[in-house]
Amino acid sequence: MKKRKTTKTILSKAERNRLWQTLTAPQKTVLLAHLRYQQASIFTNNNLLGKATDWQFMAYRYNQYYDEPKQHEQLYCACGRRLKHQYILKHQLTGEQLALGINHFADHTDIDAAIMRQLQAKIHEVNFGLDETLRRYRRGVKLKPAIVTWLTTQKSNQFSDTILAYAQANLPLTVADTQLVRQAFAKYERQQQKASNPNQRPRQTKKQKRIQNQATVKLYLKAFDW
Repeated sequence: MKKRKTTKTILSKAERNRLWQTLTAPQKTVLLAHLRYQQASIFTNNNLLGKATDWQFMAYRYNQYYDEPKQHEQLYCACGRRLKHQYILKHQLTGEQLALGINHFADHTDIDAAIMRQLQAKIHEVNFGLDETLRRYRRGVKLKPAIVTWLTTQKSNQFSDTILAYAQANLPLTVADTQLVRQAFAKYERQQQKASNPNQRPRQTKKQKRIQNQATVKLYLKAFDW
């Protein structure tokens, strides 16, 4: 019997908008900041534009009101098309600046088609990551309050700024980040228990191990659409 393959799908426009509206203002702020950082990193970390063109990436803007064009100001491409994702490019020789949608780079610049495909693929990954966060949020995936309280008091470089910001905003972490935080917190609890009972050697029963394993499985099932 062949194992059934699982697939993940991008959220529909209506569902993405519905989930976005359920977020609190701080949660939206954290998600938008992370989205802007990831989009900018695509250009700055890979330096894709600088290898084959005189155009330089300057900024990324996200139109969170794309689905509400009548109520809010919108972002536009140089050709006049309304945009959800806007990229600001500057010509290093002339100083000209352009506001473009990713699909219109080739219409207004000399950026190679192969580079365009790389950019579009990486941007698609970022946008898919946002959908995954919203799906986990819909499933109710989050850290326990005790872990969040402990996490926000840590001054170590063990955790990234993204982990701390997501935890404080009560947003779901990735599976890998969740495991990292939970393991660190479990270690902290063992240290606290040992400090309060120095002569008692903590031992984990089979039942405790089974419960812990079941919790890990549930975490993965809740984190992704299977």
